[in-house]
This record gives sequence, C-alpha cells and structure tokens, in this order.
Amino acid sequence: MEFVVRFLGALGRTGANWAEEFGQMGILVRNTVRTVPRMRPEPVAIQMIRFGIRAIPIVSLINFFVGMILAVSMSEMLISFNAVDQTANIVAVATTRELAPLMTGLVMCGIAGAAIAAEIATMSVNEEILALEAGALSPIRFLVLPRMLGVMAVMMCLTLIADVMGMFGGYIVGVFMLDISPLHYIQINNASVRWPDIPKGLVKAAAFGLIITAVACRQGLSASGGALGVGRATTTAVVRSKVIIIAADLAFAILFYWR
Repeated sequence: MEFVVRFLGALGRTGANWAEEFGQMGILVRNTVRTVPRMRPEPVAIQMIRFGIRAIPIVSLINFFVGMILAVSMSEMLISFNAVDQTANIVAVATTRELAPLMTGLVMCGIAGAAIAAEIATMSVNEEILALEAGALSPIRFLVLPRMLGVMAVMMCLTLIADVMGMFGGYIVGVFMLDISPLHYIQINNASVRWPDIPKGLVKAAAFGLIITAVACRQGLSASGGALGVGRATTTAVVRSKVIIIAADLAFAILFYWR
C-alpha cells in the first residue's frame, strides 16, 4: 500500500511539473509572437545558416538509411504477396507523411536544441540575461525570436531534403536489391505521393521546430547553478523536446489521417 501511495505521489508530481513546463513554454511562445512585428531578418538568417548548413549532411544520411531500412524490412512480406514493386509506394508515403519530418525533428533536437539550450543557459548563469534586461533590451526579442523563426524555417527546408533522400534510399534498395525497373520504381513513387502530403509534412516540421526552440529556450532561461546547471538544462531540453515531438507527431497523425 505504501508503495502505491509513493508511486501515485511521484506520478502526480511529475504530471504537475510537466503541466508547469507546458504553461511556461506557452507563455514564452506568446511573448515571442508579440515581438514578431519588431523582427529584423538578419539575425533570423544567421540562425538559419548556422543550424541549417551544419545539419544537411547528417539529416540527409540518416533519412537515406531510414528509406533503405524501410524498403528492406518490407521486402520479405511484399515478395510473399507478389507485390514487390509496391516498395516504392510504401517508402514514398511513409517518408513524406511521417519519417522525414519526424527523423529531421529528432536530429535537430541534438543539433539545434542542445546548442540553443547551452548558449542561453550559459548566459543565464553568467547573468548576461540580467544585463540585457537592465539595459532595457528584451532577451526574448534578441535571443529567442531569431532562433525560433530560424529553426522553424530550417526544419521545413531540411524536411524537403529528407523527403528526397528517404525516397532515394528506397530507390537504391528497390532497383539494386529487389530488381525493380528504375523507370517503373520512379513511376510508382511519383504516383504514390499525393499533393497534400508534402505540405502536411512541412506543417509538422515547422511545429517541431517551434517545439525544439520553445523547450530549449525555456530550459536555458531558467538555468542556474553554474556549469552543472548548463549541463542539466541542455540534457533536459534534448530529452523533453524529443518526447514532445513524438507526442505531437501522434497528434498530427490523428488530425491529418484519422478517418
């Protein structure tokens, strides 16, 4: 009985902490949106170049391998049904609808989320945030807004690259391992992707970018305790953003595809 009470107490405290975090992130996003009219494009472009260029190789490689893995894992079942050419169909639909934005978001948690959380947390523990506020400069406008818009824009661009690389990975497996005609594979692949699938994937990508930056900036701004606090904020930002992204992906799947 005592174990059950302790378990329920821990569960309640965890739920309360998550609810508080969601509330604080909502307030942060609201305050950030209010500063959009005073936005300057140069800082946003800097953040896009900073995170986007560095992420292209790893995002491309991971989604290429994911496309290959999907094609290989489905091949045995499709061969048994004498429908091996439908590999192109499965890879194209799965990549554009789910895998490209999701895998890109998870990768960007470690690239952009960790970097943003560490930077802002370091500024917080060194009291640079207080210095900005003392000088009547908004840390949200100068630190949060450029990173949030930059990561959201980069996420959409990277997702388009991930779409291509994921389908290319499936193409390599289909043509060189499953003996599907290259032209036939491309025809099935192109016919499988409906026009709303890619815009829906881009909407998900932008939402995942918002989640990454909101979580990272929230953890960075609330960091304290020197170097230990910076490490804790960075780790927490990466873990929580991944959990929220996966939960958000489920919500989008229900919203877009549930019948």
